[in-house]
Amino acid sequence: MKMEWSKTKTIFILAFLILDIYLAYEYFQLRGESNYAVIQEATIEEKLDAEGIEYKNELPQDIGKGYYITAKSKDFTLEEISNLKNQTMVVSNSNLPIDSFRTLNMELKDPFPLPEVNVKSKINQFLRENIIGGELYHYWYTDEKTNSIICIQQYKNQNIFQSKEDHIAMVIFYLNEDREIFAYEQSMLEDINEVEEKETAISPLKALEALYNKNFLKSNSKIEDIEYGFYTHIPLTNQQILAPIWHIIVENEQKEREDYYVNALEGDVLLLTE
Repeated sequence: MKMEWSKTKTIFILAFLILDIYLAYEYFQLRGESNYAVIQEATIEEKLDAEGIEYKNELPQDIGKGYYITAKSKDFTLEEISNLKNQTMVVSNSNLPIDSFRTLNMELKDPFPLPEVNVKSKINQFLRENIIGGELYHYWYTDEKTNSIICIQQYKNQNIFQSKEDHIAMVIFYLNEDREIFAYEQSMLEDINEVEEKETAISPLKALEALYNKNFLKSNSKIEDIEYGFYTHIPLTNQQILAPIWHIIVENEQKEREDYYVNALEGDVLLLTE
């Protein structure tokens, strides 16, 4: 009887020991998974670093509340055009009785030379002094492929982003071989209004995470710039609805520029129109 009780006690001890080992294993496994999950949620910076994706500059600060805006495409009148000095309007079909124009095509009587330095400030000055509503625009970038300079309209010091093909609030300066402005195209938005409902916008880092999760950020690419502004995915003929966005410029491994737009309220990546 005494020997049977000894065997039983030994079995109980072994059973409890095995149970303790099992519970300890489960605890540390769950704890490790929990820590791993926490690390995964907080490592978009580490993911970018592991892929060799670099920032050229520091990320901008959060903007707080964001909102949509509405606007109407401006029709330029003959009276406005006649006030432009030393410029001639180019009309594709002179037989049409048109008294207003959605897009202006202008040629300068005397080409305007650009300096080798401080081009941006000179362009902004030319806009203010020679373009209808020129104070609303500012220099955006130079397109070396087409030998042109792109300027875009702003609202409350924030860019209204768009492609050259959309051309809804843009001035495109065309340069000759001597780096002189000889012609330009212009479009404009007016009657801009803010949608009353305002929501908290996502951070610039969240915008980068949205691009990364959609596989738009490739290995060894460089984030050249990230800027808050407005953008319409599908431009309409007259009335425009523009979303608040983060505009992200990326230089890929082949040194090519890529432009991306992330909705600052919903976090969706807006694909460029063809």
